Amino acid sequence: MRVALLADHIGAIDMLAAWYEQEWGPYYGDHGPGDAAADLASRCNRDRLPAGLVAMDDDKIVGTAALGRDAASGLVPAVVGLLVVPEYRRKGFAGALLDAAGQFANELGYDELFMSTSILGEFLKHEGWLEKDDVEFMNSERGKVYVRSLSGGQEP
Repeated sequence: MRVALLADHIGAIDMLAAWYEQEWGPYYGDHGPGDAAADLASRCNRDRLPAGLVAMDDDKIVGTAALGRDAASGLVPAVVGLLVVPEYRRKGFAGALLDAAGQFANELGYDELFMSTSILGEFLKHEGWLEKDDVEFMNSERGKVYVRSLSGGQEP
């Protein structure tokens, strides 16, 4: 298991875009307002946000996430677009992506990392994240914003 920059795997953008369209059809599908391929392409940065990451099992990409601005809360840096293919879920890949995102954000000088979600709250708490605020997504679904300290010091 390893995590790499999307910038080093730009040939995977079409595959990842198809995953996004399947997972988040109302936003990225044929009738949604999002453009998965364009969003992913914008994340091919090595030293600034937005930056994409891919989780790999040997040489096979099995998941992705990015660091950028959270659309629901406006917070930066935030983990967005976290997705692991179903057959690789619950095997540590999401945690590895979150850890790599935290390391990248810390290297850029940030001391906190954010993520908003309506479904991953228990997982994030298990990974050491703290609940911060309520949030409403574009589809009117309610969720929570979570924060993770990157400084190794006191919790935010």
